[in-house]
Amino acid sequence: MNHKLLLCAALMLAAWFPLSSQSLFDSIRVARSGEVFFATGEAALSAEARTTLDTLCTFFLRNRRAEGIRITAHTDSIGSPDKNLALSQNRADSVRAILLQRGIPPEKITLDFFGESRPVSANDTEEGRRRNRRATIDVLVRIPMTSLSGRVVDQETGKGVLATVVFTYKNLSDSTQTDSAGKYTARLPENIPVKVDAFAQGYFFESAMRNTFGSKEMVKRMAEENKKEIRLQPARPGQKAVLKNFYFKGGMPILLESSKPQLPKVLRFMQINPDIKIEIAGHINVPFSRNGDETPLQPDDLNWELSEKRAQTVYNYLLEHGISPDRMTWKGYGNSQMVKPYAKYESDMELNRRVEIRVLEK
Repeated sequence: MNHKLLLCAALMLAAWFPLSSQSLFDSIRVARSGEVFFATGEAALSAEARTTLDTLCTFFLRNRRAEGIRITAHTDSIGSPDKNLALSQNRADSVRAILLQRGIPPEKITLDFFGESRPVSANDTEEGRRRNRRATIDVLVRIPMTSLSGRVVDQETGKGVLATVVFTYKNLSDSTQTDSAGKYTARLPENIPVKVDAFAQGYFFESAMRNTFGSKEMVKRMAEENKKEIRLQPARPGQKAVLKNFYFKGGMPILLESSKPQLPKVLRFMQINPDIKIEIAGHINVPFSRNGDETPLQPDDLNWELSEKRAQTVYNYLLEHGISPDRMTWKGYGNSQMVKPYAKYESDMELNRRVEIRVLEK
């Protein structure tokens, strides 16, 4: 995969998964926010609004990492756009004046005003207009950052892979690319567990958990963490991969909420690899008894049907998101291909209850 294709893949990733308004790579974050509202055509602050501002100012002055306060002001659509733009500026100035009175340094305050151009509600009701006559105040703090490095390699050869690496922590996400040796480095917040997903053309995707450390005594530990490699399995015809952390409600084809983020990863895989065709295979857990009977369920059994419906869940998701039906099939295998035929413990049963994707001949 050349660098131009890698750049295209990175842009596609951003399109599939729009990031939040804040980036995981940003060292400046919104620590606390508040809103104040205004009467029609007015810029004066109410007693309630002043109380809100007092609370935000106290938080700012007591926070040693406070970096600044951002004010954004708006109006409803009553009046001309030019007058509303001027009114929103007056509202921002009113908020700024209170912040200055409360001891916030002027250089720490930034203003933005947008008139009626950014409504949060329709202007055809009084309640909607009231919500639009607002100013938002964000307290910004600087968070400590540290470097997280690693490597993405071919599982078979150990050679570096040109890949897109996606970092996710809570509702924040960001991505970078590896170099020709498969190495990546990113600046991330200190002392967090971060999910790392690697995607590359010609490979199945893979995930790993990493921890970022900031304290001096933990630097050595992070160095050891950074030595860990993400090993990608080549996606050649006949090869298959289990969808990890992919769990359904008991006895149902309904995916658990915690497993739904896995579906977009399959979509990424299909979009990065436009020439690949796959079979989506569903499997269930019905262990054999230890009396020697190893007869699997038959296709007319209801439990067998469950394995089909679970595979179809993934198929339908991909179909709904633009993957051609010519590129994929789905099939249920019941309990005929259990990883742990005599599963006794839940950990073994989970290995049996799985969905796999297998690459077909092109």
